[in-house]
Amino acid sequence: MKILKTLTLSLILACLTVNKASANSLAINLVLIETPNKTICIKHPSASDPEFFSSAKGLNFEIYKPGTKEEKAKIISALKSDPAVESVIEGPVTGDYHAVTLVVKTEKSKEWYISEFKKAGLNTIKINNNPIIEVEKL
Repeated sequence: MKILKTLTLSLILACLTVNKASANSLAINLVLIETPNKTICIKHPSASDPEFFSSAKGLNFEIYKPGTKEEKAKIISALKSDPAVESVIEGPVTGDYHAVTLVVKTEKSKEWYISEFKKAGLNTIKINNNPIIEVEKL
């Protein structure tokens, strides 16, 4: 019985030592990426498809922190200024995300959308859960 108690105590001490040693050597790397202001956020199941932009006459997206009311108005007016745009409708604001619907008269290419976003001062885009990229790399 005395041997059993000694072995049990030794086993408990060994486990505590191993746990303590592994806890000290465990390193956790945490990377937080801040979303840049004026980032376009598109949430659509088929948005990752390269042909998504050229197959739609309407595009719903959100702008993350577009700035003051004046800056947001400049973005909207820059999008409306193109003759190919039928309408730009501001949607509801959810926290820092401002919804926008862009409707074009005819279907446009991805390059056209890139140039429109650049003219409006929107330089980064996030599609679904993909990483944030520059609009040119779309």
